[in-house]
Amino acid sequence: MNILCPFFKDKCLGNECVMWKDEKCLVVSFMEKVVSPPSEEFQMPETIDLGVTGIREVEVPDEIKSATPEELAVELIAFAKKEFPDDEKVRVYSISQMFWASKNVTRYGVPPEVQYKIQKAEMLAQKELEKEGEIQEKERIETEKEELPSIVGSCTDWAKEHGLKRVTKADVDAFLMEKNIEITPQTQRLLYAMTNVALRSKFQ
Repeated sequence: MNILCPFFKDKCLGNECVMWKDEKCLVVSFMEKVVSPPSEEFQMPETIDLGVTGIREVEVPDEIKSATPEELAVELIAFAKKEFPDDEKVRVYSISQMFWASKNVTRYGVPPEVQYKIQKAEMLAQKELEKEGEIQEKERIETEKEELPSIVGSCTDWAKEHGLKRVTKADVDAFLMEKNIEITPQTQRLLYAMTNVALRSKFQ
């Protein structure tokens, strides 16, 4: 009796077929393993009854339960400043997991009211950090404005030394890098404009 090949849909060629090995068809052997019931050696793990919601709630420390979102936000901000003192624009979402781990709590698996408290604390902390960052940036810009005339003069001399009648933004970047000067993007734009004004007046 001719056996139909399940792969090529034609007469089985037996050991002349490329899919034949050890007196067996590899395609058929594979299909038998797929449809065969699992052996006694392999057993699916027993399911754990987690209640109606199917979610296991983790234990929440008392200090988290009793604290308000505002209090947790203050602690989160202090943690961010302590752990990342040199980062002027630290983002809460990037360090929050570390903070909650230090409190021995996770954001997931906690009761809804604790989840709400955690999320609100993070939002309050992020808002306050952004506010502080804006204030610090404004103060820095004001300080840089006082130093700007001196920097413009230095940049103008640098441009003349390099035979430039005007500077590009790339030239300003090169000047700042060479002189090891760090200023905000706003001050860089002013430096670019004021240096070109100074150069035009010198070459007129």
